[in-house]
Amino acid sequence: MNINFERKILAFQNWIENHIFEQKNILWFRRCCYTLLLIKMLFIWTDLNIFYKHVIKQHTSLIWPHKWMLLPIFNNYYHYYWLMICLIVLYAIISKGSYFLSAIIFIISSNYFLLIHGATNNGDKIMNVFIFMLIFVKCNAKPRSLAQMINNSALIILQLHVCLLYLYNVYGKLIQPTWRDGTYLENVWSLPYHVNNTFLPNFISNPSSYFLTAWSVLLFEFSFPVLIWTKTFNKPLLIIGILFHLSIGLTLSLPDFGLIMIISYILFYKFKENQIAGDVVTLDS
Repeated sequence: MNINFERKILAFQNWIENHIFEQKNILWFRRCCYTLLLIKMLFIWTDLNIFYKHVIKQHTSLIWPHKWMLLPIFNNYYHYYWLMICLIVLYAIISKGSYFLSAIIFIISSNYFLLIHGATNNGDKIMNVFIFMLIFVKCNAKPRSLAQMINNSALIILQLHVCLLYLYNVYGKLIQPTWRDGTYLENVWSLPYHVNNTFLPNFISNPSSYFLTAWSVLLFEFSFPVLIWTKTFNKPLLIIGILFHLSIGLTLSLPDFGLIMIISYILFYKFKENQIAGDVVTLDS
């Protein structure tokens, strides 16, 4: 029994060592996460004064790095501070990054999250988790090195995180009778302040469409974490997922949530892979 357990441990270790994330996966995932963060930071620029004054009244502890922007020295210069950290994020986007720079970007992301906490959504939380895990990811790690094992572990954790999000949503929806019969969507789509009717066609406003949409969402959210690992369903699920999250972003006015979920798909996409005699062969660009 101990021998079997040791074999399983070794098999798992070998899988972590040999699992290949292409540099394109790492580079584009990092760039897209940081670009989304920069867009969000620039988006609140005009209202920075309101956010800053509100937050500084709520937080008096300045021990943690993500609260350093609230230090008295920045009271009259927070716009310059915000400009400086925007430029740092921009530099991180165009560079290959380092552990230190990734840690700085996480502190900046936490600055942003702290500042807009009262107006945030789950998309911001997911983005912050992604940026935190990028601290442990290094571009151009040597094969079978410790850095590559850390890369693989961090990125596999992110993949599992996305899959668990879907499964958690499936469970949450299944235990709601209003979701199972479609009335949940009927109630949501009747809220004018929450729904963008410009992108919501009138022909789906009927009980049958609500029911079919509700169960189609459940089918996708359950299928993704189960089948995304297979070569047959990988690309079809990614395409369906992109359309799914774009539709959520457009119809429910949650574009940032849709974007961060689409960004996560970069980790599942196979940029270059060729199957020969049962072995996965990585081809140079």
